[in-house]
Amino acid sequence: MAGAGRRRTGGSSPKDRFPLREGEVDSSFEFGGRARTYIVHVPPRFDRSRALPLVLVLHGGIVNAYFTAYNTRMSDTADREGFIVVYPNGTGRFEDRILTWNVGFGYGYALQNRVDDVGFLRELVGRVASEYGADTRRVYATGISNGGSMSYRLASEASDVFCAVAPVAGASAGRERPGAPLVVFQPPARPVSIMAFHGLQDRLIPYNGGPGPGLSNADYLPVQDSIDLWIGYDGCSPSPETWASPSGSIARQWYPGGNEGSEVVLYTIRDGGHSWPGGAALSGSPAGWVGGGGLERGEGRQASRRPDRFQRRISEAIGKTTQEISANDLMWEFFKRHSLG
Repeated sequence: MAGAGRRRTGGSSPKDRFPLREGEVDSSFEFGGRARTYIVHVPPRFDRSRALPLVLVLHGGIVNAYFTAYNTRMSDTADREGFIVVYPNGTGRFEDRILTWNVGFGYGYALQNRVDDVGFLRELVGRVASEYGADTRRVYATGISNGGSMSYRLASEASDVFCAVAPVAGASAGRERPGAPLVVFQPPARPVSIMAFHGLQDRLIPYNGGPGPGLSNADYLPVQDSIDLWIGYDGCSPSPETWASPSGSIARQWYPGGNEGSEVVLYTIRDGGHSWPGGAALSGSPAGWVGGGGLERGEGRQASRRPDRFQRRISEAIGKTTQEISANDLMWEFFKRHSLG
């Protein structure tokens, strides 16, 4: 049933809190001297002889695949529309929490250790195509925050694999810290269509650019600058066709006419925060943010107040999650318009 999401449980690990559902399996392989992990979800009545499209969903910084499957509800969309969805994990000091992607700027273990995430995700697509018979002409990527930026990087460096990407609350360029050199994703070898979603009230990767607060000391490119990069890369019309929702809360800019049928689309959520449009409400601490330790450790009344304070800070940082649109539905309709070859 669409929107059913996944049931949360009381365990302390990410997998306990957001358990696998029907049609999902945990998998891993060695890459770059590390065990790289991921979840594969196939729709009901899956038949390997039918080459289904493949969508990669990349988690945000410091969370993980389990939480992201719950938060995005992409498995529900896959069941309804008939595609394979994969939730990969980034890397970190811990196996299943505080994980990040190496996007060349920002923060975290993956950046500091120069992890080859583009290489890993290329290998992952190849393995899923071989094992599940996925259609290699129809491979797409999306992700939020650090994962949204990683989607842009895949469009830049793996355009032979990904024909369209849909970053949520991501950036296509930034600095590791204010004053550091600007890192800009370079033009792809072939056009890659882009559909971006970004909340105007996003405090973590600000819509108008600038430094992110807290853990990330990165300095991000404004959203429109990221979009303008890809308009130029793809050769799209610089004058968008615009649309606004009846409430005025959602604005769309569509830049058609790109090379090889490519296009660039931006959805601006005027009251939206650092969140997935149409995603699950973030009640409680997301699996992997503290994972049974840190702020959750302690005794008595003092300990009982700590999770509440932590959850409140997370909620305030993320901001509002709009339910006026479904990023999943919009990006899937967008993905269907594009294929390799």
